[in-house]
Amino acid sequence: MKNWRDNFAAKLCSADDAVRKIRNGQRVLVGGVGIRPEELVRAMIRNASSFRDVRIMHGLSSGGEDYCLPQYRENFLHESLFASKTTRKYIEDGSAKFYPNYFYELPHFFERGIIPVDVFIFQATPPNRYGYCSTGTNADFVLEGVAAADLVIMQINDQIPWCSANECLVHVNAVDHIVYYSEALPTIPVPEPNEEEKIIGEYCASLIHDRDTIQAGIGRIPNAVCQALENKKDLGVHSEMISDGLMDLWKKGVITNRYKSFDPNVMVASFAYGTKDLYRFIDHNPAVQLRAVRYTNEPTRIAKCANLCCIMTCIETDLMGQIVSGTSGLRQISGAGGQLDFMRGAGFAYDGNGRAIMALTSTHVKNGKRVSRIKPFIEDGSAVTVTRQDADYFVTEYGIARVMGKTLKDRAREMINIAHPDFRPELIETYERRFKQKF
Repeated sequence: MKNWRDNFAAKLCSADDAVRKIRNGQRVLVGGVGIRPEELVRAMIRNASSFRDVRIMHGLSSGGEDYCLPQYRENFLHESLFASKTTRKYIEDGSAKFYPNYFYELPHFFERGIIPVDVFIFQATPPNRYGYCSTGTNADFVLEGVAAADLVIMQINDQIPWCSANECLVHVNAVDHIVYYSEALPTIPVPEPNEEEKIIGEYCASLIHDRDTIQAGIGRIPNAVCQALENKKDLGVHSEMISDGLMDLWKKGVITNRYKSFDPNVMVASFAYGTKDLYRFIDHNPAVQLRAVRYTNEPTRIAKCANLCCIMTCIETDLMGQIVSGTSGLRQISGAGGQLDFMRGAGFAYDGNGRAIMALTSTHVKNGKRVSRIKPFIEDGSAVTVTRQDADYFVTEYGIARVMGKTLKDRAREMINIAHPDFRPELIETYERRFKQKF
């Protein structure tokens, strides 16, 4: 029997030779963000004339989706699990498909054949002495993708950080073809919040206490929240993702994970996305454990985290607390991701102390016009990400509203009080018409 090194050598090939194993009509699942194997994707495009109706499925991406271009319509079809800035236009014009999903459900979809996977392509570190490679920035659905696919192609990239959690480790014997290609990982700069967002950050921080376990994403508002937490003590992290903001709090000693009731002493997340500094921080860091999304995002597991506070953002909401985070009218902007996973996890919290905060600026610019994010009714065509029954806290630069446990009328009053003053008259008119009384 060959040892793993012999198998490894036998599986080495060029990117072009590897992708030529893909057959017409097959679905190719692509690793997300940091483990997206760009050289394999480019090889597919270089060999486009050899393919017909190959479906390319992935979630969040940082670019490189040339297979969506009109000249490749007969060769490739993009299937989106989470619309990105560079893919949403193709979903809008009908040349790409969108699959609604909750993030934690995806492994089940692949395992049960609800979404069959023919080919899984991803990238990982060079193997260690035992033949294991690490998918360093992503655990999400790596092992499920490997298990579900008939053909597994791995790109070896020595710029990927090492994470030793089981869900990040793939043995070379589990893959069919291996391609060596070193290239920088996609990065995203740390966004500097504006004054409105800093105020929102301070309001959110007032709801977070020493020794809480927090969940936060990426963007200006989550970054503003992280900046406002610098005087807190002994915070823990159980999150869908790790960003630079959480890394900075760990480096400053604010995040210690010491008092977590579940997975103590480590930051737990499904993936990491940020700067090169973040990737260096993850590398061989025992304080960071990336786990499969079925673990990090499963609501009943999230509920085990004592003193949990989740910070999220959205596109718009209405007076009843219905939350829209993935669409703008009929346009697919992103997706549900893990938002409802954490909203419900906080709501199910075993200790009864879970808090879910929806933080948003009161207005934004749409089609060159400033509009309110708090609306009388959600925009026609928009899809509700979080129902009004799951809504808890809302925070804008005008204050904090808690709607959980309140009547529709009381919810509306709370929401109007944190709306931008310029748009309150319209909201009050809707309130008075609906509830047949003065505001």
